[in-house]
Amino acid sequence: MSRKYRNHGLSALLDEAGWSAAELARAVNVLGGRQGMNVRYDRTSVAHWLAGSRPRKKVPGLVAQALSQRSGRLITVEETGLAPDLPPLAPLGMAWTSDVDPRNRLAAVCRAETDLTRRAVLRRAPYETHPLKLPSWRDSSPSAPPCGEGGRSEAEVSILQNMGLVFASLTDVNGGGHARTALAAYLADDAAPILLAPAGAQWHEQHLLGCAHLTHLLANMTDDAGHHGLAQAYYRIALALAHRAGDRSAYATTLRALSTQALRLGHLQYAADLACAAVGSAGQVTADTRAFLLVQRALVHAHTGRRSQAHTDLKAAEREHGQAPASAGPFASYPRAGLDYQRGETLYALGHADAALTAFRDAEAHRSPTQRRPYALAQARLAEVLARSGHLEEACRHWHVFLDHYPHLSSVHVERAADTLHQAARSFPRQPHARIVSDRARELSGRRP
Repeated sequence: MSRKYRNHGLSALLDEAGWSAAELARAVNVLGGRQGMNVRYDRTSVAHWLAGSRPRKKVPGLVAQALSQRSGRLITVEETGLAPDLPPLAPLGMAWTSDVDPRNRLAAVCRAETDLTRRAVLRRAPYETHPLKLPSWRDSSPSAPPCGEGGRSEAEVSILQNMGLVFASLTDVNGGGHARTALAAYLADDAAPILLAPAGAQWHEQHLLGCAHLTHLLANMTDDAGHHGLAQAYYRIALALAHRAGDRSAYATTLRALSTQALRLGHLQYAADLACAAVGSAGQVTADTRAFLLVQRALVHAHTGRRSQAHTDLKAAEREHGQAPASAGPFASYPRAGLDYQRGETLYALGHADAALTAFRDAEAHRSPTQRRPYALAQARLAEVLARSGHLEEACRHWHVFLDHYPHLSSVHVERAADTLHQAARSFPRQPHARIVSDRARELSGRRP
């Protein structure tokens, strides 16, 4: 199929790589042969591409891979100009196209996030409930770049892990709306190219896992900022990276995050399917990770009327949980406060209000105020349940603590908690405690940008 214009993008990439048309053709043939494809291109073929024609379906991916390895940065199929014409949401649409390399998907969406115009389009993407096709773990063998220097690869793994700690901490302290696009830019410009650097298979898997964790964090931040369709895209890219890394724990915890998002948005059966898939795909994981997965399945069971299964999973999660050291990082431990909070949500959904209150109080007691976002949300949820249970004065005390942290946070979930506070406090117009907290909340929300 031919076009009416030259492929200036491919021409610029050839110049950047310092390659002739014949050299690109040879590189594509080598990569295609390694993947079992019978491709025999030459300089004439590349000349046709430069003139505007397109090769067959899987070849643009080979071209992008060859140019990426030559240039030392991640180049997407879109940049080569060889992909079929794509709709305006092309970078996001790539996020759930299984035959596109997840590294290219990551780079495409993150680069679009750094462009103000394209970012606005991405943020309007709808949330979808398309079922996920779970892959076979026998297919999760990553293709590593040629072996390189071990010391450098080890350092890159450490850098990715450290950046994960930084952005997880930022989210806890200030909410997902702060520094979210900074993480997208870091992934596009610094993290994704690491995946192309020469490394042995072991290090390449660790690089993939590090990028999977960072993409999962970006999805968390994006969901907390209220861009649910875009967050879903990032979660699915994180899934693909975790699968390519061969890490079942990271894969299962990302499925769990997708379940949490679906439940919050009201898609109960979709949330249940994802929670069950998370537990089923986990394999051999740590006790904390298994507790993390089981307690989410307990919650969706409670919301979908499976009371017996909810109790069974909740008890199993409590048996499995064993507090890992804080130094284990955001993907290696499950804090007691998180389990208590989820236990409270499950018991409340089952109609056990008093037991739920005990669990929410435990969650509040175990959560450090330095973790502003989860601490504030725990305070707000405890206050809400207290008010509904007739403990208004105690509820107001916790609402005031929530409001102490509220100005520091950029989070859709925190804003929704503030809206709930407004509605609950206004239902007690004759109670002075409620009037005071309502007036304070109104004043603080009026100052928000």
